[in-house]
Amino acid sequence: MSIEELEAYFTGINLPEQIELERGVMVMNLPLFLESHLTYIKINHELRSAEVFIHRLHQLKDRLEELKD
Repeated sequence: MSIEELEAYFTGINLPEQIELERGVMVMNLPLFLESHLTYIKINHELRSAEVFIHRLHQLKDRLEELKD
């Protein structure tokens, strides 16, 4: 999934106040998390470190999908 597709997915959806991405990893402010991760990727997409930010966005998407079920 491209960064554009991820950004489109997160646009306009209802977000919980907080979410556990994986065991022991809590995101307490989802709007800030999304803003910071998307901004970092857009600015630094050529850096290898961007892969970690993309991975976390995929984790968040997967967790949100699990919560829908």
